[in-house]
Amino acid sequence: MVKARGSSEKAPDSVSEFERGMTLIEMVVSMTIFLIFIALVLSTTVTLAQSTTRTQLTAEASNQALSVFGAFDRQVRYADVILPPTKGASGAYYVSYRTPPGLTSGGGATCTQWRYSPTSALLESRTWTEKRTGAMPPYSLKMSQVIPRAGGKSPFELTPIAEGGPTMQSLTVTLKAGNDDLKAGAEMSTTFVARNSSSDAPDLDSACSAGEIK
Repeated sequence: MVKARGSSEKAPDSVSEFERGMTLIEMVVSMTIFLIFIALVLSTTVTLAQSTTRTQLTAEASNQALSVFGAFDRQVRYADVILPPTKGASGAYYVSYRTPPGLTSGGGATCTQWRYSPTSALLESRTWTEKRTGAMPPYSLKMSQVIPRAGGKSPFELTPIAEGGPTMQSLTVTLKAGNDDLKAGAEMSTTFVARNSSSDAPDLDSACSAGEIK
Protein backbone atom coordinates (compact mmCIF):
# COMPACT_ATOMS: atom_id res chain seq x y z
CA MET A 1 0.00 0.00 0.00
CA VAL A 2 1.38 3.36 -1.06
CA LYS A 3 1.27 6.06 1.51
CA ALA A 4 0.12 9.43 0.22
CA ARG A 5 2.35 12.39 0.81
CA GLY A 6 1.07 14.98 3.19
CA SER A 7 0.81 18.61 2.24
CA SER A 8 3.34 19.50 4.93
CA GLU A 9 6.03 17.29 3.42
CA LYS A 10 8.91 19.28 1.71
CA ALA A 11 9.08 18.91 -2.06
CA PRO A 12 12.41 17.79 -3.51
CA ASP A 13 14.76 20.57 -4.60
CA SER A 14 15.11 20.26 -8.36
CA VAL A 15 17.59 23.27 -8.67
CA SER A 16 21.29 22.39 -8.39
CA GLU A 17 23.81 24.47 -6.43
CA PHE A 18 25.35 25.72 -9.72
CA GLU A 19 21.99 26.77 -11.13
CA ARG A 20 21.04 28.58 -7.93
CA GLY A 21 23.76 31.31 -8.55
CA MET A 22 25.65 33.48 -6.05
CA THR A 23 24.37 34.96 -2.88
CA LEU A 24 24.76 38.68 -2.20
CA ILE A 25 27.57 38.06 0.29
CA GLU A 26 29.47 35.89 -2.19
CA MET A 27 29.13 38.58 -4.85
CA VAL A 28 30.41 41.32 -2.51
CA VAL A 29 33.42 39.21 -1.52
CA SER A 30 34.22 38.42 -5.16
CA MET A 31 33.96 42.07 -6.20
CA THR A 32 36.20 43.12 -3.31
CA ILE A 33 38.89 40.62 -4.30
CA PHE A 34 38.63 41.72 -7.94
CA LEU A 35 38.97 45.42 -7.03
CA ILE A 36 42.01 44.70 -4.85
CA PHE A 37 43.62 42.85 -7.75
CA ILE A 38 42.90 45.75 -10.15
CA ALA A 39 44.34 48.25 -7.64
CA LEU A 40 47.55 46.22 -7.35
CA VAL A 41 47.90 46.01 -11.13
CA LEU A 42 47.32 49.76 -11.56
CA SER A 43 49.75 50.60 -8.76
CA THR A 44 52.44 48.45 -10.34
CA THR A 45 51.81 50.00 -13.76
CA VAL A 46 52.03 53.56 -12.40
CA THR A 47 55.23 52.76 -10.50
CA LEU A 48 56.84 51.28 -13.60
CA ALA A 49 55.77 54.28 -15.71
CA GLN A 50 57.20 56.74 -13.17
CA SER A 51 60.43 54.77 -12.97
CA THR A 52 60.74 54.81 -16.76
CA THR A 53 60.06 58.56 -16.85
CA ARG A 54 62.67 59.22 -14.15
CA THR A 55 65.23 57.17 -16.05
CA GLN A 56 64.53 59.03 -19.29
CA LEU A 57 64.67 62.46 -17.62
CA THR A 58 67.92 61.60 -15.85
CA ALA A 59 69.50 60.36 -19.09
CA GLU A 60 68.40 63.45 -21.02
CA ALA A 61 69.62 65.81 -18.29
CA SER A 62 72.97 64.00 -18.09
CA ASN A 63 73.48 64.18 -21.85
CA GLN A 64 72.66 67.89 -21.92
CA ALA A 65 74.93 68.59 -18.95
CA LEU A 66 77.85 66.74 -20.54
CA SER A 67 77.39 68.70 -23.77
CA VAL A 68 77.21 72.05 -21.95
CA PHE A 69 80.23 71.38 -19.74
CA GLY A 70 82.16 70.22 -22.79
CA ALA A 71 81.42 73.57 -24.46
CA PHE A 72 82.50 75.50 -21.36
CA ASP A 73 85.72 73.49 -21.20
CA ARG A 74 86.60 74.18 -24.84
CA GLN A 75 85.77 77.88 -24.62
CA VAL A 76 86.90 79.00 -21.16
CA ARG A 77 90.30 77.32 -21.28
CA TYR A 78 91.29 79.61 -24.19
CA ALA A 79 89.73 82.79 -22.76
CA ASP A 80 92.00 85.64 -21.71
CA VAL A 81 89.36 87.59 -19.75
CA ILE A 82 86.19 86.51 -17.94
CA LEU A 83 83.68 89.23 -17.12
CA PRO A 84 82.21 89.02 -13.58
CA PRO A 85 78.82 87.24 -13.69
CA THR A 86 75.80 89.53 -13.48
CA LYS A 87 72.07 89.28 -12.86
CA GLY A 88 69.61 91.17 -15.02
CA ALA A 89 66.43 92.92 -13.95
CA SER A 90 64.41 89.96 -15.26
CA GLY A 91 66.24 87.61 -12.88
CA ALA A 92 68.35 86.03 -15.62
CA TYR A 93 72.03 85.28 -14.91
CA TYR A 94 74.83 86.15 -17.35
CA VAL A 95 78.52 85.45 -17.78
CA SER A 96 80.75 86.56 -20.68
CA TYR A 97 84.35 85.93 -21.68
CA ARG A 98 86.73 86.81 -24.49
CA THR A 99 88.77 84.47 -26.67
CA PRO A 100 91.87 86.24 -28.04
CA PRO A 101 92.74 86.42 -31.76
CA GLY A 102 94.23 83.38 -33.45
CA LEU A 103 92.34 80.81 -31.36
CA THR A 104 89.09 80.73 -33.31
CA SER A 105 88.19 79.69 -36.83
CA GLY A 106 87.67 83.32 -37.87
CA GLY A 107 91.07 84.37 -36.61
CA GLY A 108 89.84 87.43 -34.70
CA ALA A 109 88.91 87.84 -31.07
CA THR A 110 85.45 86.61 -30.13
CA CYS A 111 83.10 87.17 -27.23
CA THR A 112 80.86 84.47 -25.77
CA GLN A 113 77.93 85.08 -23.45
CA TRP A 114 75.86 82.55 -21.51
CA ARG A 115 72.42 83.29 -20.10
CA TYR A 116 70.37 81.27 -17.64
CA SER A 117 66.74 82.25 -17.08
CA PRO A 118 65.11 80.70 -13.98
CA THR A 119 61.70 81.73 -15.35
CA SER A 120 61.99 79.69 -18.55
CA ALA A 121 64.45 77.16 -17.05
CA LEU A 122 66.62 77.57 -20.16
CA LEU A 123 70.38 77.88 -20.54
CA GLU A 124 71.46 79.62 -23.75
CA SER A 125 74.62 81.04 -25.29
CA ARG A 126 75.78 83.18 -28.18
CA THR A 127 79.12 84.19 -29.69
CA TRP A 128 80.01 87.27 -31.68
CA THR A 129 83.09 88.93 -33.12
CA GLU A 130 84.70 91.52 -30.90
CA LYS A 131 83.83 95.13 -31.78
CA ARG A 132 80.83 93.89 -33.71
CA THR A 133 78.46 96.52 -35.03
CA GLY A 134 74.77 96.09 -35.68
CA ALA A 135 72.31 93.68 -34.14
CA MET A 136 73.57 91.06 -31.73
CA PRO A 137 73.25 87.40 -32.75
CA PRO A 138 70.39 85.41 -31.22
CA TYR A 139 70.89 82.99 -28.36
CA SER A 140 71.19 79.28 -29.03
CA LEU A 141 69.48 76.83 -26.67
CA LYS A 142 71.96 74.60 -24.84
CA MET A 143 70.01 73.12 -21.95
CA SER A 144 66.38 72.95 -20.83
CA GLN A 145 64.62 72.15 -17.55
CA VAL A 146 67.42 73.76 -15.55
CA ILE A 147 66.48 73.87 -11.87
CA PRO A 148 67.31 77.07 -9.91
CA ARG A 149 69.95 76.78 -7.21
CA ALA A 150 68.93 76.98 -3.58
CA GLY A 151 68.94 80.48 -2.15
CA GLY A 152 68.80 82.08 -5.60
CA LYS A 153 72.52 81.57 -6.19
CA SER A 154 73.99 82.21 -9.61
CA PRO A 155 75.09 79.14 -11.58
CA PHE A 156 78.22 81.12 -12.56
CA GLU A 157 80.94 81.97 -10.02
CA LEU A 158 84.16 83.77 -10.92
CA THR A 159 87.42 83.34 -9.04
CA PRO A 160 89.52 86.41 -9.91
CA ILE A 161 93.26 86.82 -10.08
CA ALA A 162 94.59 87.97 -6.72
CA GLU A 163 97.97 88.92 -5.36
CA GLY A 164 99.33 85.95 -3.50
CA GLY A 165 96.40 83.90 -4.81
CA PRO A 166 95.24 82.54 -8.17
CA THR A 167 97.35 83.67 -11.12
CA MET A 168 94.61 82.88 -13.64
CA GLN A 169 90.88 83.48 -13.65
CA SER A 170 88.56 80.51 -13.24
CA LEU A 171 84.84 80.03 -13.70
CA THR A 172 82.81 77.57 -11.65
CA VAL A 173 79.57 76.42 -13.28
CA THR A 174 76.95 74.58 -11.23
CA LEU A 175 73.90 73.21 -13.02
CA LYS A 176 71.04 70.91 -12.10
CA ALA A 177 68.48 69.83 -14.66
CA GLY A 178 65.49 67.51 -14.63
CA ASN A 179 62.29 67.33 -12.60
CA ASP A 180 62.41 67.89 -8.84
CA ASP A 181 58.86 66.60 -8.35
CA LEU A 182 59.80 63.23 -9.84
CA LYS A 183 63.24 63.33 -8.17
CA ALA A 184 64.82 62.84 -11.57
CA GLY A 185 67.73 64.72 -13.08
CA ALA A 186 71.44 65.36 -13.00
CA GLU A 187 73.59 67.88 -11.14
CA MET A 188 77.14 68.84 -12.04
CA SER A 189 79.61 71.45 -10.83
CA THR A 190 82.98 72.03 -12.48
CA THR A 191 85.63 74.74 -12.39
CA PHE A 192 87.18 75.85 -15.68
CA VAL A 193 90.47 77.75 -15.76
CA ALA A 194 91.06 80.53 -18.31
CA ARG A 195 94.63 79.58 -19.17
CA ASN A 196 95.28 82.71 -21.23
CA SER A 197 94.19 85.05 -18.45
CA SER A 198 96.71 87.01 -16.40
CA SER A 199 97.06 90.26 -14.54
CA ASP A 200 98.27 91.80 -17.81
CA ALA A 201 95.26 90.63 -19.84
CA PRO A 202 93.13 93.35 -21.43
CA ASP A 203 89.90 94.40 -19.80
CA LEU A 204 86.67 93.46 -21.51
CA ASP A 205 85.74 96.63 -23.37
CA SER A 206 82.28 97.69 -24.44
CA ALA A 207 82.43 95.36 -27.43
CA CYS A 208 82.43 92.20 -25.32
CA SER A 209 80.17 93.55 -22.61
CA ALA A 210 77.67 94.88 -25.13
CA GLY A 211 75.50 91.81 -24.80
CA GLU A 212 72.09 92.83 -23.54
CA ILE A 213 71.64 92.21 -19.82
CA LYS A 214 67.91 92.05 -19.17
